[in-house]
Amino acid sequence: MVRVLLYFLALAVINRLAFAAVAALLPSIAGWLLDLLEGGVYLGGVLALTWAFCRYVDRQPLVSLGLQRQSWLRNLGIGLGLGAGLMALIFLVMAAAGWLTAELAPPGALPLLASVLSWAALSLVEELTFRGYIMQGLAKAWAMPLAVAVSSLLFGMVHIIDPNVHVLAVLNVCAAGLFLALAYLVTRSLWFPAGIHIGWNVTEINILGFPGSGHTEPSILHSTMSGPDLVTGGPFGPEGGLLGLAAWLLGIALLLGYWVASGRKQAMPSRQS
Repeated sequence: MVRVLLYFLALAVINRLAFAAVAALLPSIAGWLLDLLEGGVYLGGVLALTWAFCRYVDRQPLVSLGLQRQSWLRNLGIGLGLGAGLMALIFLVMAAAGWLTAELAPPGALPLLASVLSWAALSLVEELTFRGYIMQGLAKAWAMPLAVAVSSLLFGMVHIIDPNVHVLAVLNVCAAGLFLALAYLVTRSLWFPAGIHIGWNVTEINILGFPGSGHTEPSILHSTMSGPDLVTGGPFGPEGGLLGLAAWLLGIALLLGYWVASGRKQAMPSRQS
């Protein structure tokens, strides 16, 4: 428990250094290049931090968190498809309800690519930390269901600082944490929830042009939502509304269905040794 707390505090420091320090050191740099550098520095810093805790505190390799090479590309690819598919479903529901106006507005190639890479890096970092070291570290001391619940609550709470945040948005992100935790548990691969996370964010923000956790970025489409914010998520983005919550619950149902259909071969332990 103490090691997880220390890790979380160190993570907060790296976050501030990556985003505040880089911007301060390079005040005149182009916005797209700044995004790319911040994402790269943050990913590198978190990888180094997590490796150090695994190596010197837990005495285990970094790959033990679920970063094994076996089937990593398959798990990542399926996750990408699932995350993108859930977001596309939200887009179609909004369009069918008449709550959506979308127009093609492709940005420059470099800003778009930089934003995609930056959000992919952030998504990977959040899986490495919350479903990786934090959840699995807590599971060494507590029952796995409690570790999942606490790590998902922390995942939701860190989004309190996002623009346009509200209570439902935080609760929805907690539900997203439960879905992503289940994705790890049914595969024992961190690549699967990482793929879901990347697929959701990139499709939402850079392809469909929705706000993502209150942030707007270069995108291929520009989507304007006109439905009730309670349902669509409003300026926070689809994950802040009931449609986002429905998508996470659908994802949970799909994973549970897969787990049962596969004969429960992927056991979900109550505690890790």
